[in-house]
Amino acid sequence: QMGKFDFRTSTMFLAPLVSLVILNIFSLVGGVARVIIKRSFNEMFVQVFLSIFILVMGYPIIEGMILRKDKGRIPPSVTLLSAVFSLIFMSLGSIVLMY
Repeated sequence: QMGKFDFRTSTMFLAPLVSLVILNIFSLVGGVARVIIKRSFNEMFVQVFLSIFILVMGYPIIEGMILRKDKGRIPPSVTLLSAVFSLIFMSLGSIVLMY
């Protein structure tokens, strides 16, 4: 109702969506940090812009995770589970890229 998504569904459907949004938030923060530290805005512009664009398109999911407090929100347990999956994925990715 009134243009809001209802996220009352199975965890099996929500966890991948929320995990991708959290991974994209991590990648945006990492990309902005790299741009600031290495001053490589010209090289990183497309990657940072793509992360911002994907986050804007995923705004309803972010709103369902953080801003909404009604019954149609994404449950905190799904958000926590997805954050754990995202952290595991990021740590495994960094281990693979090291070697």
